[in-house]
Amino acid sequence: MRLLFSLLFVSSLYLQAAGGFSHNVAMDPESRDSISVTSPFDNTPTVGFMPIHVVIDNRSTEDREWSLTPRGMGMGRDWIAASWNFPVGAGSKAEFDILVPLKFQNFNYRWGAQFNWSGPGVDTPMMQLPQTGNNSNPANIPFHALSDSLHAKHWGTLESEATPPDPFAKKGRAFSLLGTSINLSQAPTDWRAYTGLDQILMTAQEWIALQADSKQALQQAMALGTDLVLTCENEQEADLIRQSFNRSDSNKSWQLGPSQVDLLIDGSSSTARIQNILRKNEGIATLLENHRLSSYLDQTVPPISTAGPLVLIFIVLFGIVAGPINLFVLAPSGRRHRLFITTPIISFLGALILAAAIFIQDGTGGTGTRLLHVQVLPDQKQIVIRQEQASRTGLLFGSSFQTPPGTWVQPLSKDNSGLSGNGSESGLVIDPSGTFFGEWFQSRTRQNQLITSARPSRASIEFTSGTTPSILSTIEVPLAEIYVRDPDGNLWRAKNVQPGTRTNLTREMSGMQGWDDQISRLEFSELMKATTKSHNPSQGSFYAIATDAGSLPVETLSSIRWNTPLVLISGALTLK
Repeated sequence: MRLLFSLLFVSSLYLQAAGGFSHNVAMDPESRDSISVTSPFDNTPTVGFMPIHVVIDNRSTEDREWSLTPRGMGMGRDWIAASWNFPVGAGSKAEFDILVPLKFQNFNYRWGAQFNWSGPGVDTPMMQLPQTGNNSNPANIPFHALSDSLHAKHWGTLESEATPPDPFAKKGRAFSLLGTSINLSQAPTDWRAYTGLDQILMTAQEWIALQADSKQALQQAMALGTDLVLTCENEQEADLIRQSFNRSDSNKSWQLGPSQVDLLIDGSSSTARIQNILRKNEGIATLLENHRLSSYLDQTVPPISTAGPLVLIFIVLFGIVAGPINLFVLAPSGRRHRLFITTPIISFLGALILAAAIFIQDGTGGTGTRLLHVQVLPDQKQIVIRQEQASRTGLLFGSSFQTPPGTWVQPLSKDNSGLSGNGSESGLVIDPSGTFFGEWFQSRTRQNQLITSARPSRASIEFTSGTTPSILSTIEVPLAEIYVRDPDGNLWRAKNVQPGTRTNLTREMSGMQGWDDQISRLEFSELMKATTKSHNPSQGSFYAIATDAGSLPVETLSSIRWNTPLVLISGALTLK
């Protein structure tokens, strides 16, 4: 216990290190107001979100409001659009935590982003987000985050030995480096802030002293594939880390769902050792860049036919009516003023005809299919949902939707429009209230999204050992089949497990064939495959298949008739 208290004291000193990104918005010399912008990261991730903390001091005698609009530089249409208003009362100071959405496509190039400020006293409205690293092919480079203490000690040497990505370089001869320092005293409490971090490195003291809500957010990110490396001064520290992960072995490395936990113990945390343990491939940007729609979704939700000849005929007829007929018949010479009336009417009628054609052929709303993998985190009383979905729409009378708090919606390929946006800006918009609007869903289009969400839940699989072990499920849906790897490494199986009913297990000698067959049949995309892979399943875990989705899916556009044929559920056992 004395060792634990001493570690907590020392680690609290570590967390006081200043780092991250800090910027003061340039204000008019006559303005007494101030705006400061900070982030625990000193470099912007390639994908996901950039956590930002805004502090505004309104020293005037009246209520005021400032606005912030991020803009992606270079290929601005590759960025999700968002904006915020910050109202601050007279003579008061207010603080705001926001998550700035980053790129959703074209990850092979790292373009920076800037903030545009507007409001009373703002002198220089533009500020640049930090952006360092290679500008070409970063999709092949995992994004690493090192705590301030490790970053200060090792990053300079690592950077000096790194080389730009070279597909022809011999294995082991060179490595590429991209990442950020992270100020753990400002560690975000929303898991989405860690979305773009493929691997996080910190000391054991820093992990132990991390605030509970920040640690929970990190563990939720780990459920989605973020690896964790902890440097330990000695074996006693390593044992404390193992205990915090409910492990009684002496292993220095273990799987935690799709993520890897590594311990560097007693002098092994040299720069060379850290270089060796840095993740080398398959970062989230790589998986998104190489994404392909699961074959099951591709077959269930086929692309929409273009009806090319009919569209061509409509365009030709519309051009004839809006052009020569409008110009020489409806508004002839001497009556050109009629164009102000006839042109809008013709355009309106053309839109009505087009909408009627879509309605007759495809109806309203749409149909869609979604596949789910739910990870149960019983120690945190949380579940993490990863959902891949595809839909095809007819005539839409509205396309905005809201998701539960703590949800990340990643647009994937869209068949018709290619997610190109309008002009230089993306048509994908997120409102600060959590409302999605714009081109997330469009009429007569097949669109695909990858959705990730974390929510509170008391779901668990309670395992009781014995000659005939048994389980008790508090997951809300019946489980058609479940595989259980007990703490001793034995594999068990059960079928038709009902919530709240204790079920006996039978020994399984042939592996998790049912689980593997479902993943093979569905041909999951790379990100879904990464979280559902079951080779060498960890001890004290379960893998279940459900055909009734219940309330587990993350709801998006309500006018689409969604089908959820299968839910895969996995997680840690609760031992009795």
